[in-house]
Amino acid sequence: MTDQLRFLGPVDTAFLYVETPETPMNIGAVTIFDGPIPFDDFVKLVDSRIHQAPIYQQRIVQAPLSLGQPAWIFDPDFYVENHVFQVKLDSPGTDDQLRAVVGGLISSPLERDKPLWEIYLIEGLSGNRTAVFFKVHHCMVDGLAAVELFTLLFDFVPDTNPPSGQKPLYDPPRLPGRTRLLTDSAKGDLPFKFKMLKKITNETLQLSSLMTDKEKRRRALYGVANLVNDNLKPIRKLAINGTNSGKMMLAWAEFPLAEVRAIKSSLRASVNDVMLTVYATAIEKYLKERRGGTGRQEFLRVIVPVSMRVDEEKGDYGNRISIMTVDVPFEDISPLERLRKVTEYSTVMKESSLSTMADLVLTLPALAPAASQPLIWSIAPKAFSFIAHTWCTNVMGPQIPIYLLGQQMLHTFGYFPLNPTMGLSCVITSYNQRISMTLVTDAGIVPDITELQKYLQQAYLELRKAAKVLPAEPIAISTPKSESIFDPKPEPVAVVMEHSTEAPASANGAEKVVAHAAPEAIVVTAPVPVVVSEVVAEPVSPQPVVAAKAADAKPKPAPVAEAVAEAKPSAKGDKLELFSEAWAQAFQDKLNSSDAYFHASTKWEAGSLALVIKPSDHPSFRKGAAVWLDLYKGKCRVAQSLPPREAQQKADFVIESDYATWLHALEGHTPPLMLIMRGKLRLAKGSMRKLLPFTHSAQELVHCAQEID
Repeated sequence: MTDQLRFLGPVDTAFLYVETPETPMNIGAVTIFDGPIPFDDFVKLVDSRIHQAPIYQQRIVQAPLSLGQPAWIFDPDFYVENHVFQVKLDSPGTDDQLRAVVGGLISSPLERDKPLWEIYLIEGLSGNRTAVFFKVHHCMVDGLAAVELFTLLFDFVPDTNPPSGQKPLYDPPRLPGRTRLLTDSAKGDLPFKFKMLKKITNETLQLSSLMTDKEKRRRALYGVANLVNDNLKPIRKLAINGTNSGKMMLAWAEFPLAEVRAIKSSLRASVNDVMLTVYATAIEKYLKERRGGTGRQEFLRVIVPVSMRVDEEKGDYGNRISIMTVDVPFEDISPLERLRKVTEYSTVMKESSLSTMADLVLTLPALAPAASQPLIWSIAPKAFSFIAHTWCTNVMGPQIPIYLLGQQMLHTFGYFPLNPTMGLSCVITSYNQRISMTLVTDAGIVPDITELQKYLQQAYLELRKAAKVLPAEPIAISTPKSESIFDPKPEPVAVVMEHSTEAPASANGAEKVVAHAAPEAIVVTAPVPVVVSEVVAEPVSPQPVVAAKAADAKPKPAPVAEAVAEAKPSAKGDKLELFSEAWAQAFQDKLNSSDAYFHASTKWEAGSLALVIKPSDHPSFRKGAAVWLDLYKGKCRVAQSLPPREAQQKADFVIESDYATWLHALEGHTPPLMLIMRGKLRLAKGSMRKLLPFTHSAQELVHCAQEID
């Protein structure tokens, strides 16, 4: 039984224990679609795909009296219809009604006797729209993994194939009894403690190594000095701080991503710097005009979650989230000057490696006896009331339209838990060339959330005007005007007018500049980290399933981590070497014999495509590898294995990634949409705008590649 228990990581344990009825630890999103979604079809879709993310079939168990670490185990009573619900709004079905419904849903904790997630299909929105509300406990997933729950349900194209009904049989063992839990927890506790000690040791060595590098040492000491200087005296509470009532509300606003990029280019800021500036300015306006001012508090301190995830860990520690703080001045200064100060401050904190130190501190309680951890984590949240006033996090989504059962997603608004004593947090989400800011408030502390929403919009317009950025052309939601955020050269759609005297002049002295800035990694809860460039979804234990019928049984795929380690690209035996000449010829044969690919690609005249494996430490791919495909009107005229540089020069479009990512995609371990959202599959050459009409073709191309042995 011990091998069936997977202990929660230190941050996951914290999220589990800090939850109270007044501050439920729910994260998720409100998504809005452009048409009706039949509830029965939606349930079938969830049921047919949920096994691809086994964490959503697991619940938490723990030894009596908290004598063992809380652990994940497959729920023998798992049933999709216990997690998927239907809500109908009364006429007229306004957005305010939607906000009221989801406000009530996020205010209640999830039941712990089943897997900690729920989905609500909300019907009756005006304009024949449908909303889907996702609710997941933060101990289960970080931000990106939460996004991945509904990523499993989404498609690149509207003409989604209906669920086939073929899925693995779910047949886990019974839950262990109290005595067995005590025994198994005791057996697993020592290895778990050693694992946490190893993590702490590695981070200590990492911090120690900073002292041997002159530049890193300077940045670290600068960050420490910054932190000490700003905490010589405790911060004063603002009107957005108080005693939580548990009644939560949501409000949101949207802005064109092209405008935000143009604003940030004026001061070489980040997208996150721009949005933090807008957020802080809105809070200052709200406090001064609605709540009697800021008192003697001279700045707003915002906690920004930072992902610490690295690929090598393979999910050993669960959520890997640290924090950093950013101070935004309240004094009467111009919008651009405030943005400049936010940029300077956040840059210092990002480069200081203090987030590693914070991650180490958050891990230390994991070494304490399990029975003492509920007490430790019940006290810890109160410390945040002395550290900061509010939270702000960011979730990056795909910058192309995605679909659910044929309906296009129009908007997505993320949400985040409130910390005790904090009545306000903000979640920034990007999707399809727009950025949304979702305000999460406690009604007992911030009762007038719509007023704060208005100040958010005012603050944005003031900053855009100060940066002399013209309004971007309206972007048709179904056909984005600009390139995908994954394209390194997005097409300009917003123009920065003549520079103000406050903004630095451009390198060539031009009076007008166009926003060409490539999208960057933004500070997020999980999706796109400040410290690392990619985030890996939470790996899960192998699913305890067998084929529905022995006669039709197929070999169960190895867990992702094992598949990468074991799958050696060799032409020996039955397997073809990945991207070898034999593999390329097999791919050509699959494409030319596929009716689905032919019908999806009959209008393709845009040129050739290269799939590239980047050079790596893998013995077979030290120089990389590539396959070049001459595609034309539903047929592959030529397929060749070429050196990467030659393939890149020869192709009109180049999609590149590392070997492990290609293996995940081509063996079906990870949906391509998920890999695109993580930024792991990248369009390195060619126009994303030209590819958008052929997303169905791309999907069939992937299906053909997956059929190659």
